[in-house]
Amino acid sequence: MYARTRDMGLRITLPGPYRRRPTVGDMARGRLRRLDERELRPYRADDEPAVLALWARALPRWPVSAAAFRARACGAGQLVMVVSGALVGYISVARAETRAQLTVVLVDPACRRAGLASELLAQTRRNLGCDVRSLSAGSGVGRYFWPGVPEDAPDGWAFLQAHGFEPTGGVADLLADITRFRAPTWVLSRAGDGVRFELAAEGDASDVVALQERHFPDWKTAYEHQLTLPGTVLVARAGRQIVGTCTVEGPAEHDFLWPALVPGSVGAFGCVGVDPAARRHGIGLAMVARACELLSARGAEVCYCAYTHLKDWYGQLGFTRWRGYTTASAPLH
Repeated sequence: MYARTRDMGLRITLPGPYRRRPTVGDMARGRLRRLDERELRPYRADDEPAVLALWARALPRWPVSAAAFRARACGAGQLVMVVSGALVGYISVARAETRAQLTVVLVDPACRRAGLASELLAQTRRNLGCDVRSLSAGSGVGRYFWPGVPEDAPDGWAFLQAHGFEPTGGVADLLADITRFRAPTWVLSRAGDGVRFELAAEGDASDVVALQERHFPDWKTAYEHQLTLPGTVLVARAGRQIVGTCTVEGPAEHDFLWPALVPGSVGAFGCVGVDPAARRHGIGLAMVARACELLSARGAEVCYCAYTHLKDWYGQLGFTRWRGYTTASAPLH
């Protein structure tokens, strides 16, 4: 049948079975009048397409692939919010012993300011139980999308502050053009002839892990995994002793999260650490320079350095700031 409207003339209204299903936009225009029909439940595997579509609406500046999403959400506690049959909210939280990280919380832009994110976070906190003492934002426990709250998400930061999160620092992701990269002579010479930079051999595994246990315990698990992937651990060797390590992954090995945002093939290094007794001799910077040479030889055009506050230090090798983040945490008890 037909109904006349004040500003558009005739509007066609189809009878019952031919009417289109309500959309998230319809609900927003109605100010979510049917909030009593919402359902907060655990995430299921068949929710993935709807969550990825929600991600695209909520975070268009951070396009993520299905494989990357799946890899980083696997093993985490995940909840979804469904309103009138439409999936409009999602949260993922990883846990390790007494710590947890809020990996991501999403609410459809058409449904914001209706308390959905608060409800997702409140239920997540209840699910963590009394043993978990702190909840970090972005990273801190498991695999992450961002090291903290992205600087281009002011609404997200305001939400977290309103729920007890306090800033703990600022970090950045860096990029450098490493096409045909060659380590500057002054960088290598400062480290001295007595230091060699080599890919870890099979017999180096125990020494690499022992270095992490002594000085970088948060990296121990990462290195145990990395050592199972040939050619992805670089060591600095002074005499027979391993005094520094970093990971090194070319385009074939590195699972870069944001290929739609960075043109060119991307390699990466990370977890750069030098024994405190061997510092102040340029070993760390020389090791990074050697990593960039290896990555360039493997076909990387861009080198990605994630989660650092040493922008100026890496800047000596041509790295510039790409994106910034605020790290934050909230006590739970």
